Amino acid sequence: MKNKFFIAFLSVFFLFGLTACSNDKTKDTASSSSSSAKSSSSKTSSTSKNSLSRAKSTKGNSANFALMIKTAQSQIPALKAQLNGENNTFKDIAIDEGEDSTVIYTYTFAQPQDINLDNEALKQVLIPEVEPLVTKAKTIAPDVKILVKYDNPDGSNLATISITQADIEAAKATTQE
Repeated sequence: MKNKFFIAFLSVFFLFGLTACSNDKTKDTASSSSSSAKSSSSKTSSTSKNSLSRAKSTKGNSANFALMIKTAQSQIPALKAQLNGENNTFKDIAIDEGEDSTVIYTYTFAQPQDINLDNEALKQVLIPEVEPLVTKAKTIAPDVKILVKYDNPDGSNLATISITQADIEAAKATTQE
């Protein structure tokens, strides 16, 4: 019973985090970046256009994907305030760029948690929550993936959940049966 409550608790926190980080500001920033790139590239050669569209981040993702991550990172202080409130549940929240178009959310608890989480159960709860984020992010990175990590303050990992588009499609197929 304690495990189910904790999974529900983490899911609610993750939902709030996704809501804060997947607002239209990310899309608007990427769109405005793309718009300004288009207007300036109309004055340049086709070679410049191709090099802009092929720009890569240090993780091998597109420049727009890296911009999406930076935009989400700028919202971390508001996210911490929203999720922690007066409880100070999380010592740290990080949103990082991973390889192969992976968005990594790391939630580090303020106090050690002595609980064994069922990663598969938590994944099934998180899939419907991350679907809107994946849908928006697919406009920037068609093969986007989400990695959610919950850590204790000492760095020990409580859970790591990877969610791909295939996981989302499989969950949809299961619910349609």
